[in-house]
Amino acid sequence: MRFLLTALLFLPLLLADQNPGWKKPFPAHRIAGNIYYVGTEDLACFLITNPEGHILINTGLADSTPLLRQSIEKLGFQLKDVKILLNMQAHFDHVAAMEEVRKLTGAKVYATEADAPIMEDGGHSDPAFGPEAYFTPIHVDRRIKDGEVIKLGATALTVITTPGHSRGSVTYTMTVDDNGRKRAVAFANMGTVVMPLLGNPKYPNIAADLEQSFAKQQRMKPEIWVAAHASQYDMEKKVKAGSFVDPQGYKAAIDQYEKSFHQQLAQAKAKAGSSH
Repeated sequence: MRFLLTALLFLPLLLADQNPGWKKPFPAHRIAGNIYYVGTEDLACFLITNPEGHILINTGLADSTPLLRQSIEKLGFQLKDVKILLNMQAHFDHVAAMEEVRKLTGAKVYATEADAPIMEDGGHSDPAFGPEAYFTPIHVDRRIKDGEVIKLGATALTVITTPGHSRGSVTYTMTVDDNGRKRAVAFANMGTVVMPLLGNPKYPNIAADLEQSFAKQQRMKPEIWVAAHASQYDMEKKVKAGSFVDPQGYKAAIDQYEKSFHQQLAQAKAKAGSSH
């Protein structure tokens, strides 16, 4: 019962009607090279373009397809040319439109081994949420593993599994040509804690997963980085500045999220100890 009550406390914080930035349109823009932003004010969706077809990372809420199409077309591209669909975490606010986009485009959906089942059952097996967060089940064409490289045209994305926020949360890295300079890019899924870290029967190894994920992200040295939520990487500030180059900001963000995780873990252990 304690687990259920704790999990439910997180849900209102994440539902769309509590987060106007999840639905509010934001101007599509280039991040660097062939990487573009096509999401809302806070729900990040990324388009990686190639003459051979495009990769779309995240699709947002269930009603976001028209906004996605509009953003992509404003950049001079077409939604129908998306060939690969990826996600960063199998939560409704990032994948609820994915099945509709898959059917419209014929794109192949790739997902991590741990997130694929949640996507395929429409969120029913998501350990974090309940019926309020269900979505249209998604047909997953390929299950991707840590270290795998996804290629389309000149783009090569390396898969780095960073579980903890969801069971199969994933970070992607690539190199982009930024005005003649090669830069390392990370689509980094941040390790925010949305589930109990101890005594969690639906995700017993969540704390260990987060520890390993932060260790991986600490080893990464991207010059340009983005995240699943625009607010997590100060998108609006960087758009105004005209540059997304921010290696120090990446390190500071990972440090901050890791520190928060350890604080929450310590609190959970202290509470568990006092209850005995």
